[in-house]
Amino acid sequence: YFLTFLEPVNNITVVQGQTAILHCKVAGNPSPNVRWLKNDAPVVQEPRRIIIRKTDYGSRLRIQDLDTTDTGYYQCVASNGMKTITATGVLFVRLG
Repeated sequence: YFLTFLEPVNNITVVQGQTAILHCKVAGNPSPNVRWLKNDAPVVQEPRRIIIRKTDYGSRLRIQDLDTTDTGYYQCVASNGMKTITATGVLFVRLG
């Protein structure tokens, strides 16, 4: 059994109105479930704006039409029933 991040969650600074993509790259056996938190609360998907996609390497969080309120600490929580691990990235949205 193992569970590990393949790389840290990226820290990004993006201009308001643009798109941000955060990647959570994780490997494990059993294969892990991945969820995203923003400032310790679950990320809520919004149609065509906040989209979470399962990927071959884990999960991708995409936020379009960014607003300064999207700024925060984004945590990727990976769990496979044996172990849970967390990685945090910072998204900073600045005014254009």
